Amino acid sequence: MTERGKIREIKGKLITIAPDFSDACFGCMKMECKTSGGILNAENIRALPLKIGQTVELISPEKSILGQSVIAILPPALGFLLGLFLTRLFFPDTTEETAVFIGVIILFLTAFIVYKIRKKFPAKEHVRYVERILA
Repeated sequence: MTERGKIREIKGKLITIAPDFSDACFGCMKMECKTSGGILNAENIRALPLKIGQTVELISPEKSILGQSVIAILPPALGFLLGLFLTRLFFPDTTEETAVFIGVIILFLTAFIVYKIRKKFPAKEHVRYVERILA
């Protein structure tokens, strides 16, 4: 995932950046950026010659994105399979459509539970890296 922003402060390798809100962000529809004031922290691991006011492009580590994706997708999928399996186990005469319907209900229930847990215990902010200087 890449993001753009202007450098506001530089403290060694730690950079404070104000994100560019003109970019389309479909992840949270800019709700998280607006509530946190839009300040991003990044590291300058490439030792680029950065100055305050420059526009830079940031990248997020793939490992962090993959971990968050697994946490968001795996529990609902397992909830669906569990609902399907338990319906067939406890009600063997049930039609396939009914078993799938119950699986879908448990899928949405599991997704809602994951959502509520994430609202109460948000994922820790991952470190972004300055990829390149744009202007």
